[in-house]
Amino acid sequence: MLRSNHTTLRSTYGFVALALALAGCSSLAGAPATAPMTAPDAAPAKGSQDLYIANILGGVPLYSTGKSPREVGDITDELPRVTSVWVDQKGVLYAFSDNRQYPYETIEEFKPRATSPFFSLVLQHYGNFAVADSAQNVYAQGTNSSGKSIIDVYPAGSQSISNEYFVPSIGRISGAEGLAFDSSGALLVGVAALANNKQGEVGQVFRLSAGSSKFVSLKLKKAYGGEIAIDGAGNLYVAGGELVSVYPSGETQPSRVIHVKAEVAALAAATDGTLYVDKVNSAIEVYPPGSDTPTTSFVPEAQVSGLVLGGNSHR
Repeated sequence: MLRSNHTTLRSTYGFVALALALAGCSSLAGAPATAPMTAPDAAPAKGSQDLYIANILGGVPLYSTGKSPREVGDITDELPRVTSVWVDQKGVLYAFSDNRQYPYETIEEFKPRATSPFFSLVLQHYGNFAVADSAQNVYAQGTNSSGKSIIDVYPAGSQSISNEYFVPSIGRISGAEGLAFDSSGALLVGVAALANNKQGEVGQVFRLSAGSSKFVSLKLKKAYGGEIAIDGAGNLYVAGGELVSVYPSGETQPSRVIHVKAEVAALAAATDGTLYVDKVNSAIEVYPPGSDTPTTSFVPEAQVSGLVLGGNSHR
């Protein structure tokens, strides 16, 4: 789902975020007006999807994903640093933004075909990424004042936290690296070890069932990190280092392990199982459903910190 510079950037930023979190952060409402998005260069290719790219240097470039992926738009509104992106079932885009000034971290929400956000969620804890469910409740990763890794839940249109869940740890030091929803709508969080791990795990995925207050381990074998994505068949993709393990729905052993020739920075899975893998300081590779070999690659005009697929509603 996200990240430029993999664990190094995430962990380094996490320590900075923790220091800032100790100083506290208050909420602030805001709802800038929407504006029509600039039309793409040409009509979208038939059957192609939108690939939203979080650019750590600023903005959200929008790419088609047909046989020849190309940039078709840029949703920015002058966003300074975008660390992750998410698109919900209604086509609303959520851009996690590091603003470098107050309000320091916000999630900017864009309606389809808009380049200015209709709502700006000011986060009460510092983090890197978020997702939104079918009811548009926002689940934001962060660190609380005690240094604990948490997921805060903000109801749609609210600046207040309704629930807070603690993210389990593995080994001595670990950190959350990705969020997703399974086919039942349950929240998943991917966790990666960031230091010497006495448990032997280097990655794991935890599930939060509806009505539960605690995450439960999926007990995956051969999970090498915390980057996660899910396709339409319920296959779970877990990435870490130069490996992507693929788990059929309900299985704990991977059906295959994809060997990427560089460190994985971010990934996204299409409904049909097409996998998009961004490599650190390199290209985005496209893997057809069930394949361990990419057939297409392209270099976006961005320093990628996150990927997500959506429909054509923003074009």
